[in-house]
Amino acid sequence: KRCALSSSPDGQRVFSAYNGSDGQYQSGLKFRVDDRLQLFNMPSGSIDTNIQTNKIFRDVSAWYHIVVAVDMTQSTASDRVNIYVNGVQETSFSTENYGTQNTDWWFNNNSKQSIGRDGAYLGQKIDGYLAEVNVIDGFQYDASYFGETNVLTGQWNPKKYGGGYGTTGFYLNFSDNSGTTATTLGKDYSGNGNNYTPYNFGTGDAV
Repeated sequence: KRCALSSSPDGQRVFSAYNGSDGQYQSGLKFRVDDRLQLFNMPSGSIDTNIQTNKIFRDVSAWYHIVVAVDMTQSTASDRVNIYVNGVQETSFSTENYGTQNTDWWFNNNSKQSIGRDGAYLGQKIDGYLAEVNVIDGFQYDASYFGETNVLTGQWNPKKYGGGYGTTGFYLNFSDNSGTTATTLGKDYSGNGNNYTPYNFGTGDAV
């Protein structure tokens, strides 16, 4: 849930990953300063995958349910990267570069991972709330695995993911606010033990 629109020209990061030493080697999902979603991968100092929606996301009163599905082994370029918002696949893009087949991403790939900010420069912090984060290693799932439409209201609602997480996947639900450690607020509930270390949080803060 966005609480405020970006005042930074670089936007707000939902997630970020980089090689740990050079900010030009990174992957990320962010709300741009123009409030469009951008998903990108820079495997070697220049952008390979770059997807930017035409749709803008300026509603700070509602929750967004975002699913990103990536499989760079797909032979059809448009099958390599899919973005779903509130159960609907985004198909209209201002920039539409799906990247080179079999190119690795930094996210979920033995590199520094950050949620809610740019991990390389510690900026582009998201101004909002995160209810939960699921990362599935080794599978490209669509939105139906993580949400469903209420048959009475027609509203898209999140649901608990019931499958496996793979080796490096994780599930954060931020349910233990008894402390701000990797085993409390940042605890991974997937069973993999891939805990995250909270940065600059107090126990009264919401995530």
